[in-house]
Amino acid sequence: MMGKTDTANAETSSGIGRRRFLARSGLGALALSAGVTTRALADQVSVNIAAYGGVLNEYLTKVFAQPFTEKTGIAVNFGANASLALAKLQVASGSPAQWDMISLTGAEYLAAIQQDLILPYDYSIIDTSHVPPEYKGTHGIKLSLYLFAMSWDRRQIPDDKAPRTWAEFWDTERFKGKRSLYSNVSDGSVLEGALLADGVPLDKLYPLDVDRALRSLERLGRANIIWHSTNQEPIQQLTSGAVSLATAFDGRVILANRAGAQLGFAPEYSAVSGNPYCVVRTTAHPRECFQFLNFMLTETKADAQYMELTNYAIPNTAALPLVPPDVRAVLPTSPALKDKVFIKDDAWWAANLQSASQKFKEWQLAG
Repeated sequence: MMGKTDTANAETSSGIGRRRFLARSGLGALALSAGVTTRALADQVSVNIAAYGGVLNEYLTKVFAQPFTEKTGIAVNFGANASLALAKLQVASGSPAQWDMISLTGAEYLAAIQQDLILPYDYSIIDTSHVPPEYKGTHGIKLSLYLFAMSWDRRQIPDDKAPRTWAEFWDTERFKGKRSLYSNVSDGSVLEGALLADGVPLDKLYPLDVDRALRSLERLGRANIIWHSTNQEPIQQLTSGAVSLATAFDGRVILANRAGAQLGFAPEYSAVSGNPYCVVRTTAHPRECFQFLNFMLTETKADAQYMELTNYAIPNTAALPLVPPDVRAVLPTSPALKDKVFIKDDAWWAANLQSASQKFKEWQLAG
């Protein structure tokens, strides 16, 4: 993953848990991150993309950027430190954007449209024949789809005895001990989970009844909750044995297991989020950006490879049959999860971030 905010707060609230915001220095923000190649020969078009960095950028480069360059001659460079603030800097600089595309969270994406920072997608170039409409927007398509899920320590709770619904996750008689919950309610989906635990159907979650969600948290019991504020904390708490249950993003669980952890997670009843790659309005290469986006969304073998490597979904349904069954089963776009997950409502969070967050903080302080 990826957070919801209103225009005024999008820069400082959403997505902090999944990536670091732009460095405070404007000059530092504009510089290409280490390891990203500089613009190639003067006669070669180069597209620079601010994303997450780390191993994810390595996969993006290997699976998408390098094959696209070989096919088209257009260089693609992935860097880090993506944020709404970086998009603003590109437009405010008065010169062609140094970062042509920037990955934004759902709420940042809405704010970027409102502030006229990004271009509408050119759907005469981008083929969306196999893109489900729920992931398609005027200025972006959600990519690297991920889950906010219930997770557990398999050493303490075997998979066949683990909670499979939020009501079971809330059951302190069946599962004794503390649960680690994410304190960033807009980036995570703890309020949504609380409502599901209280019996609200998946398709009736929005608009969120925040007061009812807080009553559900009260029923779980403050003494049964540990609040975490970063996405690695619940993984550390689970692997150390400090807790047996936690909310977590599925990608963190999968990476931990690859490193030897013994963690489980339930894809059912999870929140689905994803981040669109947004084309900065001041880019000098809009057509090349849209060509690369089309490549990312239509190259079925590359999409399948990326999903197998990361367990993050590309919304290209034509690629799903090429994904190994065990990976496909836990992808947000899996047919097996149809009607069993919900898509985080970015628009609701953008409109209600301040009031919902305030109510949540007041409830926390009241304890």
